[in-house]
Amino acid sequence: ERDGNKWVEGIELIARKLHNVLEQEGVEPIDPLGQPFDPNLHEAVAFEDNSTGGDHEDTVSEVFSKGYKLRDRVLRPAMVKVSRG
Repeated sequence: ERDGNKWVEGIELIARKLHNVLEQEGVEPIDPLGQPFDPNLHEAVAFEDNSTGGDHEDTVSEVFSKGYKLRDRVLRPAMVKVSRG
């Protein structure tokens, strides 16, 4: 049903243009997967224990919702699951 549907194509075009405008203005996504947990950029909504030993640093193991920054300012923190080592 989506192929050839002018309404769907119009919505996708609007979404791409909005994405391009936000990118040109300096809005960028926060990609925290595998990174150390930073409370300035991330909002921890779940925790899991990592009993493999090794690294004792809290790391982001799953991303529930993307976060966004405008230059150096956080617009919305990323909602993440943190693995405690």
